[in-house]
Amino acid sequence: MRGGAEGERMSRKILEAQRLAEVVSKRAVLKIAVCGIGGCGCNTITNLERAGIDVPTVAVNTDAAVLYKTKAKYRILIGETVTRGRGSAGSPALGREIMSKEADKVIAPVRDAELFILTAGLGGGTGTGGIIALTEYIKENMPDKLVWTVVTTPFSSEGVERVRNAQVALAELLDLADVVLVNFNDILKQKMGSRSLHQAFRDMDKHLVTVITALTSLQYTEPTPGLVNIDFSNVERLTRRSGLGFVGVGEGSRLLTAFENALEQNFCEADLTEAKGAVIYMEGTQAMLKTSEVEEMTSILDSKYGISTIFWGVRYNWRLYNPRVMLLAAGVRSPLVDKYLEVK
Repeated sequence: MRGGAEGERMSRKILEAQRLAEVVSKRAVLKIAVCGIGGCGCNTITNLERAGIDVPTVAVNTDAAVLYKTKAKYRILIGETVTRGRGSAGSPALGREIMSKEADKVIAPVRDAELFILTAGLGGGTGTGGIIALTEYIKENMPDKLVWTVVTTPFSSEGVERVRNAQVALAELLDLADVVLVNFNDILKQKMGSRSLHQAFRDMDKHLVTVITALTSLQYTEPTPGLVNIDFSNVERLTRRSGLGFVGVGEGSRLLTAFENALEQNFCEADLTEAKGAVIYMEGTQAMLKTSEVEEMTSILDSKYGISTIFWGVRYNWRLYNPRVMLLAAGVRSPLVDKYLEVK
């Protein structure tokens, strides 16, 4: 009988330890929410949901018809009494005013997030004005939270007004958000060559999904001996008030090739030289993630770009045929962005 009782006590202790480990693990996870604002932002949220993203998503719009077609965990119509669900008529001022009054409603479902990733296309009304107002709201009312923005600029062919709207909004976001990741559609067009505009939009959609999915994967990193690993305090230290950022995601037959491909996914001509720091997140089987190649990546960032602060994340993924690398650099420079912001 005594042996049976001792066995039960031991089983209870094991179960309690497992529950405690589960609670601690959940608390350690970086809580992320993604919010898409306006037509482009809602489209990105739909694409993220179809790709199987597993963080809370919020789609926000003044256009009821577009919002109805959007796939998201939370769909929020704003400005209904002002626009009657028909959009903001391309007015950033109106989009900003509406969001300023209803930001609390937008944030309510995901208020416990530590990192907000906001995405929109700049140039129109709801996305352009809304992303500024929502960023302002979070920074003023929840200063301990991080806000990363992922935005696109309009094609030059879309007209002077939309370009001007985007210029003004981007300048404000660089002052407000912790990180701004800007993607120029004109650069995409150059890379595309003679392919159709429709295909260009689809490629940018795919790029945005890849980038945001990679960013949300930071919550799954596993501690790796010998590396300075990612946790929330490190992410916060690196990205808070860091301004312009760069994110590239690459795959390759080798880890180093994937890293080099990630560097090429540059849609704002970012110069990583002397950036504030970098995060490298690697996925693959244990056999793919070789120490020698990790050391070589560190050497490249240090010797070529002068980046000495580097945090690492690893997620073992047996489903990948080739290793995948996400490179996030904070506090980068871009002559293209500087030129773009010279509003004439």
